[in-house]
Amino acid sequence: MFKLTYYRRIQLSFLLFIILPILAVSIFSYTLLKQNMIEKFRLSTSNMLNVIVGEIERTIDDVTFASHYLVNDTGLKASLDNFADTGRISTYPDYTRFMQIKDSFSLITSKPLNNSIRMYLVNRAGFIISPDSENLSAINEQMGVLLDRVDASRPAVLQWLGVLEGGKDVKDGEATYYMARVIGGGGDRPYSSVLLIGIRTAYFEQLLGRVEFGTPALFDSAGQRIAGGEAILLHPERDTDSVLRSEEALEKTDWTLVYETSEEALTGQMSRAFYTGIALVLVFTLIFSVISLLFAQRLHSPIRKLQRVARQFTMGNRDMRLEVTGKDDIAELGHSFNQMLDEIEVLIANIEQEQEQKRVLELEALFMQIRPHFLINTLNSIKCSLILNDDELHSGVIDSLMGLLRAYLKVNEPATLEEECRLLRYYADIMQVRSEMLLDLKFFIAPELAPLIVPKLVLQPLVENAIVHGLADQDQPLITVTAWREQGMIVIEIADNGDGIEEEQRLRLNRQLNEPDSGEYAAYPRVGLRNVIQRLRLTFGPAASLELRPGEAAGTTVHLRFPAPERQDRLTEEVRACTESC
Repeated sequence: MFKLTYYRRIQLSFLLFIILPILAVSIFSYTLLKQNMIEKFRLSTSNMLNVIVGEIERTIDDVTFASHYLVNDTGLKASLDNFADTGRISTYPDYTRFMQIKDSFSLITSKPLNNSIRMYLVNRAGFIISPDSENLSAINEQMGVLLDRVDASRPAVLQWLGVLEGGKDVKDGEATYYMARVIGGGGDRPYSSVLLIGIRTAYFEQLLGRVEFGTPALFDSAGQRIAGGEAILLHPERDTDSVLRSEEALEKTDWTLVYETSEEALTGQMSRAFYTGIALVLVFTLIFSVISLLFAQRLHSPIRKLQRVARQFTMGNRDMRLEVTGKDDIAELGHSFNQMLDEIEVLIANIEQEQEQKRVLELEALFMQIRPHFLINTLNSIKCSLILNDDELHSGVIDSLMGLLRAYLKVNEPATLEEECRLLRYYADIMQVRSEMLLDLKFFIAPELAPLIVPKLVLQPLVENAIVHGLADQDQPLITVTAWREQGMIVIEIADNGDGIEEEQRLRLNRQLNEPDSGEYAAYPRVGLRNVIQRLRLTFGPAASLELRPGEAAGTTVHLRFPAPERQDRLTEEVRACTESC
């Protein structure tokens, strides 16, 4: 007797209510999927082009920044004015000016630019200066064409000169896109030199080469192709529905990035896969229907076992597993089900362990917040006990230590020069107890410099060096801190009467501290002095300096110079930003 079992109902439902709707829905879905795929492809293409545009604009920003920095360097501009009419180096003064310009030029161009960007300075006499030892034969061949494209009456803007093919000394097919900026000039005054900036088109080709599907091309504001597919036009004669096209504008350069691909290349494979899938669905449906009739009875019992195990597992019996026999699909399903249960049990255990670790970390974080304040409160209690016992010496030392701890807790906040001197007094009190020396610390601060904002604890490493390295064997150790204003600069001197340092060592230390691009600076072992000059330069600019000088009578004097700030509130923000970055 035919029995309409669960599996037979599934088979019947599959044949009547699944196969026929699948065919109808698949056709309808294919149309919608095709349109949706095209829209998503347009969106992904737009995102991809935006990424490429962003990288190109960052490169242009680096070039623009370097050109602005170079044009606004007054010292370099003065050297270029003196070198403007030099056609060749024939005298020693010419050679001196040439090396000054080249060194400054190399320093400016060494940091923000990549290997695909080259920069040259060309004076009025056509003399070319490169930041490094480069063969200038190729640029010499193109110099006439490039200078003809430069508008000398526009010294304040970056001019786009277009693409030039490489000269005979470079590889075939290599081209460079050039930009220029006129230095000096304006009005009736002649310019002193021209800054030429070249970006190899291979750089743009490399960026566009990341596009794996379709063809991109980059055009400048004049419609000239910089890089990309030669078959793509900036302004096509007519639009076709079979071509998907996207355009992205580079606002900072008036360039345009164009992307094209054919709709057939995008959807053709999907169409073939759709029709093949429909055919396979029909074939496998027929096969499945025949085979399922034969194995329906064999499938019934394992499914019930699977249901029973799943029910018991959800009720809390985590040790329950399905007993698997045979090697058929149901057996594989049983193995997979058991594996899933094992993974669920491991996940539950991991979650419990992670929650426990999270609780421990939260407690440790709270403890770390409490610890510094606990130390200060403990020291305060010790100080009170010492005061009650009339121990003024050690209570004063504890008070100084508490002052330093509070400063360390608020190291990200700026401080005035007066507050820095007070922290130095705290530090000196502590060091006197540690080293058992009668240190005399004197301050000679101009009254108008007392509220000057400086990075917190910037002078402490200098006083520490003086005590540790210079005053260990002195009977009457003395450190003086002097600060005054001199020709728009702030000068601070920390002098000691110690043994001093040898002349050769002092000169070497000065070179290491004031030449940050040299190998000696990287190998400099004293972190304290290097930290001081770094923080001063980050706060007050590259004009800040630190120099070790011999003392007037004995010892060593540390000479600090940095520009006097124009606005105190703005300097406060710069000091805070410098402290956080350090």
